[in-house]
Amino acid sequence: MDNTNTSTEASSIIDLTSQTDVQYWCRIFGVEMAELREAVHHSSHRAEDVQRYLREKKGG
Repeated sequence: MDNTNTSTEASSIIDLTSQTDVQYWCRIFGVEMAELREAVHHSSHRAEDVQRYLREKKGG
């Protein structure tokens, strides 16, 4: 069993307790903090899931 955590896996997790992380992902997704928090709440902490949620919410 491989329990190593790659940097790719770690960087794809959105940590809402980290102001730096929140600012980074808000910039990446082009959303406000409230929108990011809502997206994480409705999907997961995985950036891929948040991106999918935001895309679907915007109708694209």
